[in-house]
Order: sequence, then structure tokens, then C-alpha cells
Amino acid sequence: MVTSRIELYRRYLKASGALEIARRLFVMNAFDGVLTIMGVVLGAYLSGVQDSGFVITAGVGGSIAMGISGMSGAYMAERAERMRDIRKLESAMLRDLDGTHVVRAFRTASIAVALVDGLSPAIAALLLISPFFMVPLISMSAAAMMSLALGLVVLFLLGLFLARISEEVALISGLKMLLVGVLTIIIVSLAVSPDSL
Repeated sequence: MVTSRIELYRRYLKASGALEIARRLFVMNAFDGVLTIMGVVLGAYLSGVQDSGFVITAGVGGSIAMGISGMSGAYMAERAERMRDIRKLESAMLRDLDGTHVVRAFRTASIAVALVDGLSPAIAALLLISPFFMVPLISMSAAAMMSLALGLVVLFLLGLFLARISEEVALISGLKMLLVGVLTIIIVSLAVSPDSL
């Protein structure tokens, strides 16, 4: 029963094209989550913040906000697009499609896309603040460096994932994403360092 229901939802996702949309949103929003928290961590570190609770609170607050924003925004936008498609299809077929597999597939797609859109930046953000839970076992500086290193690793892995989709050279794709992370660190450092203020 459970297996057949899972298979049905999988078919809904495939038929509605939601898997491709979710894949794109996963990469884009995980990318956003990583870069946002890298900025928060770097800003706190360069400002001399010595309270890990500050970074944890800001990071958790940011990840929750990104999650809520992503889920609600993606659901409403995706639902609107899907409802438009249903109305067009109903008009072309001269019948009401409510209760059909087509409508169920579109609803499933809207929910799946919203979940991926909201959870990917939130999970990426929470991963990056995880080293700050180890303070005072490690120093704030070490936590910040570990967080930034985790961010760079996640960006590299996202690049590898994109290369798999596009069938490009994995190392080059990973290094491109890594470069964006390094440039972000440099730009944020120049913008918020105490000497620049």
C-alpha cells in the first residue's frame, strides 16, 4: 500500500516536470543559503564577536526565515502557474478536471517544489552554523574557519552535482562554484573589515 502510494507520487512528480524544477531550486537555494550564512559568519568574525550564541541565533533565524520564505513563495508561485495550466487544459478539453490524476499531479508538484525550495537553503545554513555549537570546546576563530570551509565544500559539491546534470567536467564545475565562494569571502572581507568602516 505504502509502496504503491510512493510510486504514484513519483509518477506524479515525473509527469508534472516537478523533478527538474525541484533540482534547479535545490541548487539555487542551497547556494543562496551557503553564501548568506558565509556572509553572516564572516561579518561576525571580522566584527570581533566572541559570543557563539549571536552567530547561532542569527544563523538559525536566517535559516528559518529562508525556509519559510522559500516554501511559501515557491508554493504560491508554483500553484498559480499550475492552476493556470489546469484552466487552459480544462478549456481545451471542455471539461472540469477536478479530482483527476492531472490535478493531483499538479498539486503534488506544487508541494514538492515548495518543500525543496524552502528546505535546501535552511539545511545548508544550519550546516554552516554547526561549528558554533562546539564553542567553547573550540575557539570562535576556529568555528568561523570551519564554517567557511564547510561552505566552500558545499559549494564544490553543488558544482559536482550541476556537472552531473549538464554532463560537463565535474572538477571544473566544482571549482567554478568554489571560486564564487572564495570571491564572496574576499568581497565581504573588504566590505566589512574594521579598516573599511
